[in-house]
Amino acid sequence: MDGDVRDERRERFRPREDAAASRLAELKVQYARKREEYIASGVLPDPSKPGLLEDALKLVGTCPDMCPEYERVEREVQKELDKLECFPGTTSADPAAAVKIYRRPAAGRELPLPEEVRPPLVLQQTLDYLVHSLLPADPSDPHFAVVQPFMWNRTRAIRQDFIVQSDRGAIAIACHERIARYHILCLHWKGGVGADAWSEQQELEQLRKTLRSLIEFYDDQRLLGHTYPNEPEFRGYNLLLHARDPETLREAEMLPTSVFTAPSLQWALRLRTLLQRSNLLEKRGQPQNTESTPHFFTRFFKDLARPEVSYLMACLAENLFASVRIGAVKTLARAYMPQHNGLPLDHVAMVLGMDAHDEARSFLELLHVQIGEDDSAKINKSTVLDEDKSFSSPFSRTLVESKRGEASCQAIIDGLATTAQSTPWPRTHSPLPHAALAQTRPVQTARSSAPEAPTPFAAWPAVPPATSAFTRPVAAPAAPAAPAAPSAPAPVVTTPPVAEPPAPSIAKAARAAPTPPPCRPKIPRNRLAEQLALRLCDQGTWELVQQVARSALAQESKKRNRRLRASLIETLASQLCRRLVAEPSATYVRHAAMEALASAQRARTQYRAAWSHWRARLAQVREQQRQTARLEAIRACLPHLKPNRLEKHAYRPLRAPRLWDSERNVAFTKTQQASSRLWACGSMARALVDRVALLCEETMTRPVCWIAVVYVEGDGVGSRWLRHKMALNSAEAVYTSHQGTEVRIIDGTHAKDSEHHPQLVVCEAGVHVPIPTQPTALLEMAWNETPTVLHEPVWLPRTRIVLDHADADADALFADALEQVVIALPADYHGPPAVCTSLQPLWDVWLGISDGVDTWLSRTSSPAVAHEAFTVLTSLANLFLRLVAASDTTASQSPLVLPLPSLETGKGVSDTLAQLAMGQLRSVTWGDPDAVELMHAHTVEQAQTGHFQLGFYMQALLCMALAHHGGVGTHVAVSAADLAQLRAFGQRALTDLAARIHTEKPAPSSAALPMRTSCTGKRTITPPTHAAKRGREDDASARIRRLLAQSVQLLQDTHVDS
Repeated sequence: MDGDVRDERRERFRPREDAAASRLAELKVQYARKREEYIASGVLPDPSKPGLLEDALKLVGTCPDMCPEYERVEREVQKELDKLECFPGTTSADPAAAVKIYRRPAAGRELPLPEEVRPPLVLQQTLDYLVHSLLPADPSDPHFAVVQPFMWNRTRAIRQDFIVQSDRGAIAIACHERIARYHILCLHWKGGVGADAWSEQQELEQLRKTLRSLIEFYDDQRLLGHTYPNEPEFRGYNLLLHARDPETLREAEMLPTSVFTAPSLQWALRLRTLLQRSNLLEKRGQPQNTESTPHFFTRFFKDLARPEVSYLMACLAENLFASVRIGAVKTLARAYMPQHNGLPLDHVAMVLGMDAHDEARSFLELLHVQIGEDDSAKINKSTVLDEDKSFSSPFSRTLVESKRGEASCQAIIDGLATTAQSTPWPRTHSPLPHAALAQTRPVQTARSSAPEAPTPFAAWPAVPPATSAFTRPVAAPAAPAAPAAPSAPAPVVTTPPVAEPPAPSIAKAARAAPTPPPCRPKIPRNRLAEQLALRLCDQGTWELVQQVARSALAQESKKRNRRLRASLIETLASQLCRRLVAEPSATYVRHAAMEALASAQRARTQYRAAWSHWRARLAQVREQQRQTARLEAIRACLPHLKPNRLEKHAYRPLRAPRLWDSERNVAFTKTQQASSRLWACGSMARALVDRVALLCEETMTRPVCWIAVVYVEGDGVGSRWLRHKMALNSAEAVYTSHQGTEVRIIDGTHAKDSEHHPQLVVCEAGVHVPIPTQPTALLEMAWNETPTVLHEPVWLPRTRIVLDHADADADALFADALEQVVIALPADYHGPPAVCTSLQPLWDVWLGISDGVDTWLSRTSSPAVAHEAFTVLTSLANLFLRLVAASDTTASQSPLVLPLPSLETGKGVSDTLAQLAMGQLRSVTWGDPDAVELMHAHTVEQAQTGHFQLGFYMQALLCMALAHHGGVGTHVAVSAADLAQLRAFGQRALTDLAARIHTEKPAPSSAALPMRTSCTGKRTITPPTHAAKRGREDDASARIRRLLAQSVQLLQDTHVDS
């Protein structure tokens, strides 16, 4: 025995010198050269150069055979061919029967060439050959178990070729559907009758992978607008295959309605619900129990037997019979007491869906359930079940196999024999050698393990079939009839000599010389010569016919390969064209939808902000009107509520009444809430930030920084309270509004005065505050009605908050005061750093001129002077724009011009300036329309209040002009001559304006005009002095609060007197 094994190994691994080994060596050289050419031309990626995943190339197979020639010759040389792939009785590969083997991807393995990968049409024809040529029609045929390992491997190779080419089209879906049905059929038949080496775990693994790929194909095709009628069927298979996975159920619930409501999927959901259990044995790695399950195991088997459930769905559910039956026995055990006589085996077999009571006996014995002599199962609460073991899935003839009927394996796999409403995919009839295989190899390689007697030489063709796997071999002509046997033997051969065919030669392997009879009659010499001449003529004719046939076969094979290649190229071109058309269209539609949605959202946000702003203003006006009416009512009642001093002392009780517990609790709660509001940390800082943010939104400006400085006196209670309200735990607190403006609140007590240029100063009454170099807003916090000591004119505007009443709302008073003092934002030009640096000297000169004009206009009441000041400032603004345009070396457009409106003067200075500004805005033809409309609204609002600021208006208009110019860049270089020219014109204009003004005080000389010095810091444009004073005098809320405090005090005194 050992000697035979050694001889076999020696024969297998000995160096091959035949035609197959020579052909393999040639193919290795050719494939190496082709690989280099493909890498150089970009068909294959270069393994030595790393690349990105999105730049990966798509491989397109071009192999026209079921097995590439290189692999077929290599496996023939290495003795790795299957019996189903060889010529009968030989070890030579049959090109018409060899199928590409599955090879596991490994590190270091090179990418396959296009000649080694089969295109989708060839893969579909290969699957047709496996199903319709190798697989028997009856699954109970022993040949089913013979071909099962071969088909398990070859179908896996088919799926691998689809994955390598990234093909997810209709052919890939059809092939995966048929492969999945084949795996389900193998699960039911356990690999076939007599399949001892079959593994259920491997079959389930390949079924899961096939269904996973199929579901991904369905999802991808749905995105492209394609649907497939068999999707509900395989979605149902996936639900049963993952019966206890909640994620699979969630995926099914997300499917479209047409797929989810299909009968096949609904039956799978029903069976999945019925087989859930809540009494599973808790083990690591096992599925969790399902809560609130009905344990309707009898309904599960009854529904499974219904004709609406397909055969393949029943085959897949059969894999879960053991789990359902174990759960059923545990449920029955909890229902019966130990005194129960037991359940008959026939009844147990019926409720558990078994074929006979013998099957029930074997199953219960595995669970260690006692069986009585009267064939009754002792299932009760005292029964200890041994379920911690593996149970093989049963083979049910009553519930499952009865559904097949007379259907063949081919009909089941193609989807032609299923009660579920699934549409079978039409099979492509390829010219595979079905008939030839059935005639030449049914006995020796397909149906029996022991080979029969060798076939005579005349029964086989002299040459093997063509190398193409999809061409039928040309049948050899029949051999001539043998003449009558002579009376005496002669030293001649009984068969004509033929030319030696190319390797592998089936004729040599299958030819066997017939045994000569024991006695042969002697043939006359002339007759023998005649026979030999006839045989030589037949042999020559035979060789000529074979040569012509081989030539015709080769030409036909070349034509067929060309047609197949053209068809493949056309299919790939059409698929690529559809994808190129679909992807840009989908991308464009998605981008257009996103842009439309963003525009709608932006418009909605703007409308909502505007609506909220006007609603707040309306609520504020209504509240002011309500407070005014309440004040009038209180004023009307004050004369009647004056108490009598004598009665007050006469009827005053000796002791104040005691409060009830509920009243005391209410009073304590109110006091605690008032204390919490009084000591709320950072409430004033938040009000300050909200005020700045509101001004940014109203004026459409975005200053980079806004500074407020807080000055307190010592570490008293009031100082600590003010620091707490401003959230000044350190020397500085920084906040950022949603517009991007940085709001800095600085503790001025610990900071140097030269480090900041604030826009607002908040201080306690009596605290020493440094005098600023420019007009700054001031908010003073006082604890009583002491007079203020800060009378410098640079504090513009300024206001005072008096917190002399216990019920005063400090936060509300602070917010009201902020509306009076913080009325505008810094109007400095906020452009890029280079632009701000280059324009800053010119901008500083312009700010000095505009401030001087505002100062002189505040001292006049003549509309004519206001009209002249507006005209002069507009001319200076145009000069400013011309100087900027002339200084910009990269400017390509002409400078902008501010129009000069010609309108009549109004009733006053503010009215005249407002009318001129509105007329000028209507004449502006450049700039952002939204910004122009906003400036027009602000002008109307200032005209209504009677406080129009010409300098602030011109500064805003110049900022809009510079933003519209767009060409001002880092190449702006303002010369000293331009600065001197603008300053000279400004001085002259201010001198003329001062000469025209008639006031009570003498006009200052031009040398004393408030010209602004050049500096790089930011500056806040402030309103005239009379605006702040008038705001404080006309503040109705302050008067209302004082009157309310007086009325409350009077009412308390009256109550005490009574």
